[in-house]
Amino acid sequence: MLLALSVKNYALIEDLVIDFTGGFTVITGETGSGKSILIKSIELLTGARADLSSIRSDCSACAVTASFEYKNSKVADFLDNFSIFAENNIVFMRRTIENTGKSKAFINDSQVSISALATLGKLLIDFYGQDEKHLLLDLDSQLEVLDNEIGDISPLLKESSALYTQIKILRSKLEALNLSDVERERKIDLYSFQVGEIEDAELETGEDEKLESDIPKLKNAEKISALSQEIISALYSSENSVLGNILKTKKNIEAINSYGADASSAVSLIEQAYYQTEEAYREVEIILSKTRLNPEKLSTSLERIELIKKLKKKYGNSIESVIEYKNKIDGELNSLNNCKDDSEKLEKELKSETKRLSELCETISKKRQEAAQVFAKSVQEKLFDLEIENAVFEVKFDRKEPSADGYDLVEFMFCANKGEKILPLKSSASGGELSRVLLAVELSSKLKNDRVVIFDEIDSGTGGKTGGKIGEKLSELAGRKQVFSVTHLAQVAAFAGTHIKIYKETENSRTYTKAKMLTQTEHIEEIARMISGEKITKAALEHAKDLVAASGKSQ
Repeated sequence: MLLALSVKNYALIEDLVIDFTGGFTVITGETGSGKSILIKSIELLTGARADLSSIRSDCSACAVTASFEYKNSKVADFLDNFSIFAENNIVFMRRTIENTGKSKAFINDSQVSISALATLGKLLIDFYGQDEKHLLLDLDSQLEVLDNEIGDISPLLKESSALYTQIKILRSKLEALNLSDVERERKIDLYSFQVGEIEDAELETGEDEKLESDIPKLKNAEKISALSQEIISALYSSENSVLGNILKTKKNIEAINSYGADASSAVSLIEQAYYQTEEAYREVEIILSKTRLNPEKLSTSLERIELIKKLKKKYGNSIESVIEYKNKIDGELNSLNNCKDDSEKLEKELKSETKRLSELCETISKKRQEAAQVFAKSVQEKLFDLEIENAVFEVKFDRKEPSADGYDLVEFMFCANKGEKILPLKSSASGGELSRVLLAVELSSKLKNDRVVIFDEIDSGTGGKTGGKIGEKLSELAGRKQVFSVTHLAQVAAFAGTHIKIYKETENSRTYTKAKMLTQTEHIEEIARMISGEKITKAALEHAKDLVAASGKSQ
């Protein structure tokens, strides 16, 4: 559900904030008032192209922010994948466009790519406009819609998916087994060499990091030793050592103190200096005791690090990756060495599993075809209700190779006019007609998602009678999810639970697009304006009241 929208410096909008409610919301306004601007601002959250000309004049950037409440597990999975926390299942999306050409995207204040924002946006919003690429035109989505009409199909699809995965594994194993003897021996030689090379290296996790740390100490052992001895001499062992001088100084300060001058602080400080200097001397002494000139170890370490670099270059970018690669080819080598014994067994198992999958696909297909008849009939009835009187809606079935989701290729087919050829939905309807078909599909579908549905002029090219039917069906759909509709028809607006009016104002020679949430009285007056034009007549006002009363939305 869309909870709130904030638009700043976008086209004619300077600063617009709208809080939304659930149910059915209509957006109305005179032509050119800015309804399309509001819709386009929301489209930015689904990855729409950022146009620099949309930034308000004299502004350096524009921004669109929206908050959504979600229940969809796909949204939760998406946020988890990006490690984004959402409190109380509420997510904030923001898109900014700068006049330098930069466009930025944020989810809950975490910056993400535009494509990531678009992915989330499409999980939260369904646009049904004049030129949109609707999700329901995608064949995979159409199959998902049909499968949701079948109550007991999930266990069958889980079984077919598991079978298909097993068949792919068996085929892969057989392909390895069915290599020519020359090819098999070549692979055995290669894998044996690689396994042996990695095993001979006796790699240990973290070994390369330790070597990189030790090598500088081995290279500079002579310098470290000489400097350590020099420091020990200066601090302790030389005739004029620092520690010796500090002791003499300490005695002199104590003498000053005994002569009546308060030198207690100086005594304390010189004692601290002595202990800290002594501690430094002990630390350097330990360093010296651990430092050994060992050219042989240095040479061995350098050779070892070069070997590890060579192996990482060939087999992976870390010791862990090299070991993982070795374990993988070890298994493949084992399969290649035992191929002759396994081939017959695998072929028999593959044949059995392929037959099982084919039979399961047949069962799934029969259920789909039965459901398709009922679903198509329901969609067609709703199209009749939406005044597409000669509508024909069918679900076409083609067949592919058995796979995880069966062997059906499903496509929604539609024809609006008698005597015309029925065609795929994506190429047979356009504009408001397509939106009405998709509304009928939405209403007939048992597919459950909480995406916000936005219809942009679904009533385009229709009249009052059809508008009333459209309004009724939009209101029906709003019983299941939040629905928005940009409309010019009073008959559609009458069914709204919430009415937002978009209008323009001119202040100080500048034009501003604004929005207002209408009261029930204002709702009726706006419907009357839609009927009669700018001058609201008494007859239009009465007609508006009748429309609202007939819709059942009057308060």
